[in-house]
Amino acid sequence: MDTFQNILDVLGPYYTTVIRWVFVLLAIFILVKSIKSLLQAKNPSEIWAYIGGPDGSSTPLKHWENVIGRASSADIVVNLNSVSRNHGTLVRDENGNWRYKDLQSKNGSYINGVKVKKSMLLKPGDILTLGGANFTLIPVSIQEKQENIQKRKRKSKPVSPWTSLIALTIFQLLTIIQFKVAYGEDCPASIPTAFLGLCAVMWVYFLLLRSFKRVAFEMETIAFFLSTLSLAVTAVHTGNVMKQLICVIMGVVLFFLLCWFLRDLNRSKEIRMLILGVGALLLLATLLFGTTHGGAKNWIEFGSLSIQPGELVKVAFIIAGAATLDELYEKGNLTVFMIFSAFCMGCFALMSDFGTAAIFFVTFLVIAFLRSGDFSKLILIVGGVALAGMLVLTLKPHVRARFAAWGHVWEDPLGKGFQQVRAMTAVSSGGLPGCGAGEGWFHTTAASDTDLVFALLSEEWGLIIAILAVLCIVTLGVFAVRSIMAGRSAYYSIAACAATSLFIFQTMLNVCGALDLLPFTGVTFPFVSSGGTSMIVSWGLLAFLKAADTRQNASFAVRLEGKEKGGMTS
Repeated sequence: MDTFQNILDVLGPYYTTVIRWVFVLLAIFILVKSIKSLLQAKNPSEIWAYIGGPDGSSTPLKHWENVIGRASSADIVVNLNSVSRNHGTLVRDENGNWRYKDLQSKNGSYINGVKVKKSMLLKPGDILTLGGANFTLIPVSIQEKQENIQKRKRKSKPVSPWTSLIALTIFQLLTIIQFKVAYGEDCPASIPTAFLGLCAVMWVYFLLLRSFKRVAFEMETIAFFLSTLSLAVTAVHTGNVMKQLICVIMGVVLFFLLCWFLRDLNRSKEIRMLILGVGALLLLATLLFGTTHGGAKNWIEFGSLSIQPGELVKVAFIIAGAATLDELYEKGNLTVFMIFSAFCMGCFALMSDFGTAAIFFVTFLVIAFLRSGDFSKLILIVGGVALAGMLVLTLKPHVRARFAAWGHVWEDPLGKGFQQVRAMTAVSSGGLPGCGAGEGWFHTTAASDTDLVFALLSEEWGLIIAILAVLCIVTLGVFAVRSIMAGRSAYYSIAACAATSLFIFQTMLNVCGALDLLPFTGVTFPFVSSGGTSMIVSWGLLAFLKAADTRQNASFAVRLEGKEKGGMTS
């Protein structure tokens, strides 16, 4: 080892000079493949059954959840005055069974002459009567089932993960050497141990999923790459790097469990209230027992261990906001979500954690629009919150101070603008390839690896890699939006869009706050910032996007070919 270290001491400066550009090329290779595959991914619409009308026509059912009614927005439009605008819903479960639910229509609904009061099973051949008109559920043929599978395979073939995985492994190994160059004999064993541990976790995950015949790993590749950068920025503060690795592992486990959990919508709905209760208790516990850091009372400490319960509540918030098509027409369900949202944002206001409150509010707006499609109500909500925000500025001095410093940090570079002035200086000093991992000076600034991590990333890894990290988050958002049309359920579509909206807005606050483009709110960069709770929750939120991926054998959301239930692929 002494000989190896002596070689690094001699060749170290040359290694760093060259390897900075090698890192850039590897990052471009790893991410461009995954990003391109996600952006080109097509979640093909499929025909799951047909509805035969009274005139002998048949309408294909291209979604698991369908609205039947007179409205032009209905999935199955019935142009009869005796039929309500939104008469009822026809929903398929993962077992291939269809259930019809009446939406309090004016003339009611009947299956084989029996009035539908709540929800009833609709079998192929049953007579569904709506406003005096008879309809019949017609199953797809065996040939059509096979065509569905082939179309999904043909249109949604993901990129092979192996070359990206090998490139990322090389990236991690070269990072270890770079830290050995930067720190010399003082480089702690925890740094190579952490990176090798992450590499092992990554390979075990990929090989395990491949053994289950899963083929799409673009999201996980992006997450593992960002997690690698997280270890790199955490390694600058060497005492925390092993803790960060443990949190990455916990995040991967949570991701795995949530993917399994989200496969069954009934299971998700059954324990929703329990999850809401746990989320509420976490926020109350923070209000009662929390400690203050950076002006916000959002931490709970257990000896040397500290967590941010507000981060964990993000998962509960998404679960509370997501809803199946049936639930979208239940006013009581929306009321529960509205109350929980107000409770969450009120708690964050009392904690003085207005960055997280803003993230929850934007996520709430996305969910509310996806659930209602009503812009007018959203405008009223935004107006009310704007007034509340103005009140906050008068009552919370530290919040008012941050807004006052916004756009004026260069006027007080040694006072209120100290952190952001140093952050912008670090970004400019790093240039395109960066100065090399462990070779910068910005790590001496408070919150350099958390709230100001974009600046640390830009300084040591370069502006190219820092921008690629932001582009990764944006790509996840684009994929979530594009997956809506082929979503199995409104639940998955709403959850995916809400999770990615949270990711994007949080990233925007982190990056723009560091660069003084927005007020400095002290929020983290998903997957990248040092911090255990943030890392765990980032992986957990990724599960909502993975569940919306309906490409063949791509995720837990789509069953493997040959394991169909109820005679249909699911």
